Amino acid sequence: MPTQGNPPATPVSPVEARLEALALRVGELERRVAALAPGAPAEPAPAPPAPAAGPALAPAAFLALLGRTFLALAGAFLIRAFTSAGSLPHPAGVALGLAYAAGWILAADRAGARGRSLSAGFHAATAMVIGYPLVWEATLRFGALAPGASAAALLGLTGALLAVARRQGSRGLAWAAALATLGAGFGLMAATSAITSFCALFLLLAGASLGPGADSPWRALRWPAAAAADAAVLCMTLLAVAPGSPELARNLALPRVLGLAVALVLVYLGSFVARALVRLRSVRGFEAAQTLAVLAVGLGGAIRVALAARAGIGPLGLAALLIGLGCYGAAFTFVRRQAEGSADFRFLTALGLVLALAGLPILLPGPWPALPFALLGLLWTALGLRFGRQSLRLHGTVLLAAAAVAAGWPDLVRAGFFARTPAAAPLAPPALLALAALLAAHLLLALRRRPEPRPWEALPTLATGGLALAGLGALGLLLLAAGAAPAPAALAALRTAVLAALTLAAGALGRWLPGGELRRLVLPLLAATALKLVLEDLPQGHPLSLSLAFGCFGAALLIAPRLARPAPPADPGRVP
Repeated sequence: MPTQGNPPATPVSPVEARLEALALRVGELERRVAALAPGAPAEPAPAPPAPAAGPALAPAAFLALLGRTFLALAGAFLIRAFTSAGSLPHPAGVALGLAYAAGWILAADRAGARGRSLSAGFHAATAMVIGYPLVWEATLRFGALAPGASAAALLGLTGALLAVARRQGSRGLAWAAALATLGAGFGLMAATSAITSFCALFLLLAGASLGPGADSPWRALRWPAAAAADAAVLCMTLLAVAPGSPELARNLALPRVLGLAVALVLVYLGSFVARALVRLRSVRGFEAAQTLAVLAVGLGGAIRVALAARAGIGPLGLAALLIGLGCYGAAFTFVRRQAEGSADFRFLTALGLVLALAGLPILLPGPWPALPFALLGLLWTALGLRFGRQSLRLHGTVLLAAAAVAAGWPDLVRAGFFARTPAAAPLAPPALLALAALLAAHLLLALRRRPEPRPWEALPTLATGGLALAGLGALGLLLLAAGAAPAPAALAALRTAVLAALTLAAGALGRWLPGGELRRLVLPLLAATALKLVLEDLPQGHPLSLSLAFGCFGAALLIAPRLARPAPPADPGRVP
């Protein structure tokens, strides 16, 4: 019986309950819409539910990972024990051990894919601790791996670890794998004397460091990889030309040495040119430094080995020349959208110039490289004037100076101005051709170029004119002294007269030609003549020779500074 004063609760039907819940939801939606309406006060968004707290890295979890690592090492030592005892043949034991290490690399990749980075790091470290010592012992203790096979095993192990590191974005794993490979590779190279096998390993590792995945944070790996490749090729080329043991000589066959040295050049220069042209990324300090290194170590080492083996080096020179001309073409074809002073443009043109300077003397013996140097210098100068390229004018000047050096101008100038008894004038065709090319280039620059506002822009005109004057003066002295051995006093006076004539010529050409850069040589030439009077004419001269020397110098002091003054501008109102 119900108690009095407490009426019984009215039962709620399921339909009413659902209608009430629906009304509550509609009211919640109305409040949210009102909050989003313009001018309505924003309601604070409900705080998102706190994520479920994952299991923290407790000491027990860390100890579990460490325990699993030691169990893995126990399995590796068990395989090693069976192999050492002879229960497993050495090749089979080594193959089983490498497969065991590969399994842990796969486990590291799977753990990283699941987000368990610490577990992946432990698995990768386990694979490294098992794999690298195994390759060392299999090569040096068991003899199960030849040096080439051990280099291939190191390459496969490192490649798998680097692939896992790249997938997981683990820079530490990549550095550990790369440094472990370099250490094991250099150690095995020294222990086995198999220079070429491990040099190839370092070149492949260097190429991998330059691949598409070599961007940040992998960029720093390029430095140790490049240093290892350079050091390996340098050791290989030095040992190839040095007397060594017969075993070392067998391991350093000439085709392999030349191929690896050239491969170093091609790997890096090809990557750098592709970086500038295809990937449109500016050349930086690493590219510049490594370019100099590979040209010195790779190309220089290949030339030295070929010369020591009395092999033909013509193909090397031809390849260098063609690559250099290709760099010029790429710079002016594909990089034309960039400014002339851009890093990529300077890199490609400088590389082309260096390769051309290195390749031509290899192709042509003796003084005959002066001919192509002179022709290229004139062509570069004319193209620089035609297209307004200062870099081409500078490179043309360098090539013309190289033509003068190849033609023997240093000996010519030394014999004319410094030798005690000048010899007969060496009227060899290359020397005369270099002189004619320098004069022609100077006239092209001086006739079509006005005085430059900045000193360095006038360098091509000034350098070509100065070199041409030096060659003319030395050649004139040798011609005047030919057939007779003048006394020291007469020779000193003759040299002073020639220097005074060169000073007057520099002033006159600087005044009469539109590009009057040669006027800047007047004061240096006067200073050099005065110093020569003190050091040579006064100690060796007699009254007659000193009279001639002082007279020539005085005339140069009077006339040359006046010639060096710029010509006054023409008066447009004056009727001629």
